[in-house]
Amino acid sequence: MVELKEFGVHMLTTRHKVLKLLEYGVKLEGWGFDHLKVGDHTLTMNAQAEYPNAHTLLSAIGALTRKIKLSTAVTDPYRRHPVEIAQAIATLDRLTKGRVALGIGAGEVMNLEPFGISWKKPYTTLKEAIEVIKLLWRSSPDNPVSFQGKRFSLDGAYLQISCYQKPHPPIYIGALGPKTRELTGEVADGWIAVASEAPSTLKEHLKDVKRGLAKRGGKLEDLYVSATIYTEIGDYEEAYDAVKTTASWLLAMSGDILELMGHKIEYPEEISTQRLRVDDHESIRKLREIADGIPRRLIEQIVAIGSPDQCIDRLEEFLKAGANSLIICSLSRDDDKLYQTYSEKIIPYMKETYGV
Repeated sequence: MVELKEFGVHMLTTRHKVLKLLEYGVKLEGWGFDHLKVGDHTLTMNAQAEYPNAHTLLSAIGALTRKIKLSTAVTDPYRRHPVEIAQAIATLDRLTKGRVALGIGAGEVMNLEPFGISWKKPYTTLKEAIEVIKLLWRSSPDNPVSFQGKRFSLDGAYLQISCYQKPHPPIYIGALGPKTRELTGEVADGWIAVASEAPSTLKEHLKDVKRGLAKRGGKLEDLYVSATIYTEIGDYEEAYDAVKTTASWLLAMSGDILELMGHKIEYPEEISTQRLRVDDHESIRKLREIADGIPRRLIEQIVAIGSPDQCIDRLEEFLKAGANSLIICSLSRDDDKLYQTYSEKIIPYMKETYGV
């Protein structure tokens, strides 16, 4: 039997104003969700949306809640130096008495290049950042640490705040490629799969994670494997209409996943998740063209839509493929109604059946 470790929410911060997001943080805890994740962007494709600082938002939600786990999905070590990440997460961990995880990835051009930050050596930058963060989390004035890498260095450095969790909060990598998925297995506590994964592609991509685990003698059942699934509950056709645009655009930015799903097209790298610039109008035009050509059957594989039973069926597919954490992402016309339905009809079944 597959074990479900947690049932959570990735809250799209572009959907609500910042004070409303605080309300939802409290409500989601009351509705029985185990984990609340928020994205960590500076820019998004919706230039009219408000987009708050992720760590500030999580700190405010953490102060208003008592049980729900909090994390970014995901931050990057370019806009935020590993020292700042280490200190911020240690602080949030103390404020929430251990309800924090670090979600980190290799970064995206859309958040970097407009601000004069070069997206160079992403694998090396991510790998070294995690080493530096771990070193700083076990540092103290009596135990300074040093590090010399290609991207970062420390010289007798230490933090003046320690983590609540021991030895430190879990580190989850939002890994999109084979090298970073393998790195996840080598050095991290979990993998955050991109929301464009279908059960079949998640199962295939877990092979990369397993290779990394083998290098350190780890077991897959001990690793956090998180599937993020766009969702809407209600009439199936209406639910599909609610998710199709966002889901198709996300798939269009995931060329390797489309190829695994059998949708072979000429794929320009500049529209990929990590390389897209939101101010590049030609790339956005190409992205829209590819998104419009993605078959409905592929979109349906990555979302949970329709009745509660239909959503449960899809969520179970992700568990059978290797996920042990389910994170829903609402694209509903009525977020409160969707979350309440999950709270009353889906989460109890999933927890009873799969033993959170």
